[in-house]
Amino acid sequence: LVSALDAAFHISYGQLDLVQMYMVICPCIFLTFCFMMFCLCVLDYKIVDTFYVGGTVSMFLMSIWVGNLIFTLHTASSWAVNEIGEIENANLYYFTWATTLNTGFLSSSYLKQAFDKKPKGLMVVLWLAFVKICFVMFGSCIDILVTIREDCAAAESGDDTNVFCKRTEIGAVIGILGCAAGFFAAVFRFFYPAPSVKGLIGESIMSSILTILFALCLAMVTGIGGPGQAVGDLYYGSWLSFFSALGIASSLYAEATKQKALETALICGDSVCEGPIATPYSFIDSDPTCSR
Repeated sequence: LVSALDAAFHISYGQLDLVQMYMVICPCIFLTFCFMMFCLCVLDYKIVDTFYVGGTVSMFLMSIWVGNLIFTLHTASSWAVNEIGEIENANLYYFTWATTLNTGFLSSSYLKQAFDKKPKGLMVVLWLAFVKICFVMFGSCIDILVTIREDCAAAESGDDTNVFCKRTEIGAVIGILGCAAGFFAAVFRFFYPAPSVKGLIGESIMSSILTILFALCLAMVTGIGGPGQAVGDLYYGSWLSFFSALGIASSLYAEATKQKALETALICGDSVCEGPIATPYSFIDSDPTCSR
């Protein structure tokens, strides 16, 4: 709120359009509700802890703040970034993202409480996080392309503007590919939380390919002449997508190696060879015999 007011008086000099008015009013509403919930929490925490009160308020705040996030980071009237997403007001930019993340965590805690779902596997969470990061990258590229579409259309092949536009298009394509692949992997892990070794190998190959793609995309997008060379949504999204893909690939490799070792490990005596060690990943129809 303080950052938005500071920008309103020192950048727009009090002459605000509708988008900028929303960027000031939304934090005021957010602050008011947070203060009310804090006071109610001091009086009776059980009321705030219920989904009908705390959950409803968190959903409402999340919905209005998502709108504020879009206006703050992806409009021509934004005080936080310029027309291609480069940060101009660091406080407003980072606190907008911090509030979005905080509200998202708060809303998810109430949703888990309301639907009483058992926690899903770690890989489902990791793949969905990867999808979210790729979507930020994709959205940033599309926003830049829409903003400079006339310049891209008028650019000649090989000049700086044309290279800039081509790299932005590549970032958008790889971003949406990452979203699709991550969503497919998350659905697969949701229905098969303990896949076989072959399933893990296939998942590892896909994540390795994604790592290579995002490494190449990172060089083109954040390098000299790329749309993400300056710090902003696309810069962070590109780096986080690469590190997420790399982290998932390494986790899957470690999981596949461990599972293969568990499935092939045998406890053999002098004359009797017992079956594989029982693990959560053991095959139901595995053959308990072995040859020495």
